[in-house]
This record gives sequence, structure tokens and C-alpha cells, in this order.
Amino acid sequence: MRKIVTIIICLLICLIAGHASGCTIVMLSKGNLVLAGNNEDWKDPFTSMWFIPASEDAYGRVCFGFGNTTHNPQGGMNDQGLFIDGNAVGSTGWQEDPDKAVFRGHVIDYILAHCSTVEEAKAFFEKYNMPALDRARFPIADRYGNSMVAEWSRNGLQLVEKEGDYQISTNFVISNFTPDQYPCYRYRTADQILKHADAYSIDLVREILSATHAEGNYPTNYSNIYDLVNLKVYVYNFHNFEDVLVFDLEEELKKGQRQMSLRSIFPYTTHMHNTFLSRSGTALIYDTITSISIERGIARYHELKRRMKQGSGIDVVESDLNSLGYQLLREGKVEEAIALFELNVEEYPDSWNVYDSLAEAYLAAGKKKLSVEFYRKSLDLNPENQNALNVLEELEPE
Repeated sequence: MRKIVTIIICLLICLIAGHASGCTIVMLSKGNLVLAGNNEDWKDPFTSMWFIPASEDAYGRVCFGFGNTTHNPQGGMNDQGLFIDGNAVGSTGWQEDPDKAVFRGHVIDYILAHCSTVEEAKAFFEKYNMPALDRARFPIADRYGNSMVAEWSRNGLQLVEKEGDYQISTNFVISNFTPDQYPCYRYRTADQILKHADAYSIDLVREILSATHAEGNYPTNYSNIYDLVNLKVYVYNFHNFEDVLVFDLEEELKKGQRQMSLRSIFPYTTHMHNTFLSRSGTALIYDTITSISIERGIARYHELKRRMKQGSGIDVVESDLNSLGYQLLREGKVEEAIALFELNVEEYPDSWNVYDSLAEAYLAAGKKKLSVEFYRKSLDLNPENQNALNVLEELEPE
């Protein structure tokens, strides 16, 4: 009986470790070769990459993410050869240190903009309270072969540095476990491949990402391999590791700031990708909006919601509507985006983020008065919404 219980517990741990919030990150170095690779696992089919050239006070960078990408990058690399990504975790019990200021911005974007080495990123984490550490951990690597994972454990900040030639980061707080207890099969798979590798290479990292990719309702939507020394990026769409986009970051940054959908870059999708899109509520609503009308798209949302209550629909939540609204906004469909953000406000009136998104869409439409009104509503719900504070400072400097 005890053996059966142990087996059940192990299975549950594996399921927890590999559920909705996936993502596998590997960082390795040997000699002049320094690589970082990541699988980004999530249910949002609207994936993007964008380039931000260097400015007087920020490094140039490429970012990847979902939905409201300009505010919420999931990872990237800057022109100094610094890489960062994130792993979602359950609540870590993060607590504020009264002797430190609270960092209110976006951790990943700030580090890409202002840090060139792991040491600088380490100093940043040590300087501020980081509320983001309650639900996430951050793997970081630089072109000099250094890497670490910042996480919250045992009532304090833990900066777990690389031991040996590689470091792996998945969705558990590694400081809470001994190596024989690591609960994630993706971590163990990557570790076994690296332990038995004859040499490190782009192909080896691709093999690891392929072996650890996720499918089902929360699949690997995109994968990246970063050459931190040569500033090259390898991009794979929807865990199709046979079709790759390779670019030189320095050359791309010379072309100016821009953003593009990964779906628009790759010439075709796999059968599995099409199957996933057919199950995705956001994709169904998007197709209805773009092929028929925004009114029919909103009606489709309510239909999916009704079926979900009956146990046979596809769940479309606040973040899905927000993601879809930003996809429409990026495509220049401003009025459609406004209508969708208005729907999100109706559905989730207690969320500060939906007001922030609607305000941004109104601003894009040139409706400054409405934009100010909804940024203020967002701040009423979340006085620490730094994006709203920044925009209102520009709109109403007095």
C-alpha cells in the first residue's frame, strides 16, 4: 500500500511540475561558446518578437512574448550579450524587506535595458524588493559564461549560480530541493542529455528543447537559442525544430524599432499547430472578427462562455481577451481592439489591467480624454501601475 501511495505522489508531482506553466531554460558555456535556450509554453497563440534599438540610457534588445508584449516580455537578449527569461512557479511566500525600495517596473525588460552582466543583474535583485519573485524565478546568463537563477526561497532572495558548465531552470524553486528530489521530468531530461553530451553546440541545445517541449492545452509556442558571444538568435515556431529563423541582433537593431508576429514570419504551420489553433478560444474569436465582424467575434465569445458553463466550451479568460485585443491593435484594427477591451472591462470590472489596456487603445485612436479617464480608473484599482503613471505624466505633465 505504501508503495502505491508513493507512486501516486510521484505522478502528482510530475503533473504539477509539467502543468500549464511550463518553460524549460538551459544555459551553458565551454571555451568561447556561450549559449542559452528556452521553450516558452503557454496557451496564447499570438506570439511576437520586437526590437528596441539602444538609447542614451538603455541597451538595444530583442524581446519575445505573448499578447500585450510591449509591456510584458517573456524573455530576450540585449546587445551586450545578456539573456534573461522566466519560469512561473506557485506562490513562494515572498515578503517585502522594509529596508529596501520596491521595484515597480517589469523585471525582464528592465534587466535587458540596463544590465550587461550577471553581476549587474545580481546587484539589481539585491537592491530592490521584487514582488515578481512571489510567482516567478528568473534565469540570467551573460556572454562571459556566467549564469544564475534568481528566486525566493527559505524566507529570502536566493541567487543560485551555475556550477560546472551548464545550468537548467524549469518550474520549481530549486533551493527547496536536493538534487535527488528535483520534481520536474523536463529538468531531468535536459540534465541527462547534457551529462552525456560529447560537445556543446546549437544542435545540442535544439535537441534538449525538442526533448522537453510541451504539447496539449499549454504547448511550446516558440523556442529560442541565443548565441551570447556572437549575438545571433535562432527562433523556432510551435516546437517545429526543423524550420528555423536565424538573425544577427546588431544588424536587426540597425533597422529601427519594430514588432512582428511569429506566425507571420514562418511560411507554414504544422498539423499540430493548426489543431491547437482550432481548439484555441482566442484564435476562434480572432478568426471570426477578421473574417466577419467584431460584433460576431464578441457573440462568439459569449457562445464559448455559455458552453464553458455547460461543460463543453473553450475557456477564454481575461488574459486571453487582453492578448487578442493587443493583437488587433498591432494590426491597426484599433476600433475592433477598443470593442474587445471594452468587453474585457465589462467582464472583469475589478481588474486594473483591463482599464490600462482600454486606455492604451483609446490613446492609439487619438481619444486622449477617454484614455486619461481609464488610466485613472486603472490607478484607482492599482496605485502602483507604473505604466499608467508614466503615460499620465506625459499626457498631463502639470
